[in-house]
Amino acid sequence: MGTFDKLDEVLLKLTNHQLSLGESMHLLTQKIDELLNRVTLILSSSSSPTPPPSPSVPANNHRMKLDVPRFDGTEPLGWIFKINQFFEYHGTPKNERLTIVSFYMEGRALAWFQCILHEPFCPLPSFL
Repeated sequence: MGTFDKLDEVLLKLTNHQLSLGESMHLLTQKIDELLNRVTLILSSSSSPTPPPSPSVPANNHRMKLDVPRFDGTEPLGWIFKINQFFEYHGTPKNERLTIVSFYMEGRALAWFQCILHEPFCPLPSFL
């Protein structure tokens, strides 16, 4: 096998690998879009805002302080449930929820979120 044959073989392998990566990126993009649609749907279909406190509740009665769960891209459905519970408990208005969510993202989830805010069709980071 000559040098050119070896180069052709390596080039063919690289081309096939690149095509495979492209397909994987496409599938990953579809899954992320599906998760984003689910988040949007869940955030937009949350129950109605909490009613004002009844007159029998003292004005200085504070709600319990809860820690907001951080999101790093793992276990998205569990995190969506927890953050929705947090928003419901605190009566967070729907129009503020996405902004608040961004404060509790980290790592690759934050990188992806920053990317889609600035470029709706941005390529996925290589670490996703």
